[in-house]
Amino acid sequence: MASNDTSEMILAELRELRSTYNDWAQEVAGRLAALETDMKSVVGNGRKGRLESIEEDLENIKNWRWRIAGISTGVSTVLSIIGFLLFHH
Repeated sequence: MASNDTSEMILAELRELRSTYNDWAQEVAGRLAALETDMKSVVGNGRKGRLESIEEDLENIKNWRWRIAGISTGVSTVLSIIGFLLFHH
């Protein structure tokens, strides 16, 4: 009988472990699915993702920086020439 009780205890423990494992596996599968969805949103799933959009915006900002630097240089050059012509005659 003691052997039978021990077997029943072991079986009960194994059933509980299997149930705990199944719950854990379902939770992990759900988290993995959410992670895959988020990754596709960031990287893009054959289409433009948020990361590519951010890279394009950053490139536009860099281009504007150079445009503004060029315009500032042109304006300062024109002002310098006007100042030279007005005050050095």
